[in-house]
Amino acid sequence: MMKFFKKSIVFIIISLSLGIGIYTFETYFSTSNPLIQEAEKHIGVAHREGGEFPEQGFDSSGFIQYVFNEVLGFMLPRTLEQQMEQGKEVERAEIEKGDVLFFSKDGGSVSHSAIYMGNDRLIHPTVPNGVEVTRFEDNGYWSGNFIEARRISEPPDIAEDNNIVAGAQQYLGVPYEFGGETPNGFDCSGFVQYVFEKVSDIYLPRTTDQQWKTGEEIGVEDIQPGDVLFYSDTYREGISHNGIYIGGGQFIHASRTQEVTISYVSEEYWQEKFTGVKRFNQLKINSDESIVTEAARYIGEVPYQSGGTTREGFDTAGFIKYIFQEAEGIQLPRTAEQQWKEGARVDREDLQPGDLVFLKATYLNPAIYAGSHQVVHMTPEDGVTVTNLEASNYWGPKFFGAKRVQK
Repeated sequence: MMKFFKKSIVFIIISLSLGIGIYTFETYFSTSNPLIQEAEKHIGVAHREGGEFPEQGFDSSGFIQYVFNEVLGFMLPRTLEQQMEQGKEVERAEIEKGDVLFFSKDGGSVSHSAIYMGNDRLIHPTVPNGVEVTRFEDNGYWSGNFIEARRISEPPDIAEDNNIVAGAQQYLGVPYEFGGETPNGFDCSGFVQYVFEKVSDIYLPRTTDQQWKTGEEIGVEDIQPGDVLFYSDTYREGISHNGIYIGGGQFIHASRTQEVTISYVSEEYWQEKFTGVKRFNQLKINSDESIVTEAARYIGEVPYQSGGTTREGFDTAGFIKYIFQEAEGIQLPRTAEQQWKEGARVDREDLQPGDLVFLKATYLNPAIYAGSHQVVHMTPEDGVTVTNLEASNYWGPKFFGAKRVQK
C-alpha cells in the first residue's frame, strides 16, 4: 500500500513538472465518461488554429468534433456557431460531465468551447498550453465569459424522410471514379445525376457546369434537403464540384479524395469554394401530357436503330412517329423533314409540353418538348434521352423551330 502511495505522489510531481497540472491524477482515476476519457488522451497536444487531429494540433471546435467522432461515431459541424446549435441547451446549474460549454470573448460572438469534466473542471485546447484541464467557476476568465452549455448525444439531423436524401445515402462508400456515373463508381456530377434520375425521374445534364445552368437558384439561407450545392475552382477552374444537401449543415457528394461521403458545408475548404445552390424540383418530367408521359417511358431503355420504328429500337423520326401514334392516335409522316411540315408553327418562348421541337445538326432531329427547357429525343449516342436545351452546348444552339400537332 505504501509503495502504491509513493508511486502516486511521484506521478503527481512528474505531472506538475511537465506542466500538465495536478488535475491529471484526478482525471485518469475519477471518471468513466467515455467522452472525457478520449479527451484526456490528448492532454498536451498543441493548440493550432484550424487544427482537427492530434497530429496537427487542435483548436477548440476541432477538438470537440474529433472527440465526439471518436467516441460516438458521428461528426459534429466544424464551426463553433453550428456546434452550439446541436443537442439541447442545459442550464448552468445543471451542467453534467460530457456537456459542451461555449464561451465568448468580451461579450462578442462565440469564440471557444470546452468539455465539462465534473468537479468544476474543463478540458480544452488553449493557446498557451494546448489541450489542458482548467477550472470553470473558480476561474474568473472562463466563468465570466461563459455563454451556453449543450448536451449532445445524437448526430445532427439528416432529412431521411426526403426521397432524394434517402436515395443518395444508399451509395455512401461507393468509390470515386472520374467519369463514373453508376454505383460501380461515381464522380460528383455523375452521382448527382444518377440519384435525381433514379429517385425522382429528374433528368439532369451530365457535367457540373451544365447542371449549374439548369434549375432554380436558391439563397443559401433558404436551402432545403435535396437542394444541390455547387463549388468552383476545385480540381479545375470554374464550377467543378457539387453535392446534395441532406440537412444538419451537411452534404453528400462523391469526393475526389475519398468516395461518396458526407461533409459539412461549414468546412473551411468548402466555404472558400462555394458558388451557390440550385433546386431541381421543377425539372421533373411533366406527367399531365400524354405525349410526354409516353415518351418518358423509353428514356434510357430503347437504343438507336437505323430505320427503327418499334420498341426494339428507334431512329430519330421513328421514335416521334411511334410516340404520337401510341399516345394520341396521331399519324405522323415517317421522316423528320415531312414531320416538319405538319402542325402549326410555335415560337420558342411559347413552347408547351407535347410540342414538337426540331434541332438541326447534320440532319433534322425531331424531339418532344417536356417543359422547363427539356426535350425527349432519340440520339445515336444515347438512345432515348433527355436534353436540357438551356444547358447543352451542343443541342442548345441547334434549335431549328417548333410545331404544335393536334388531332
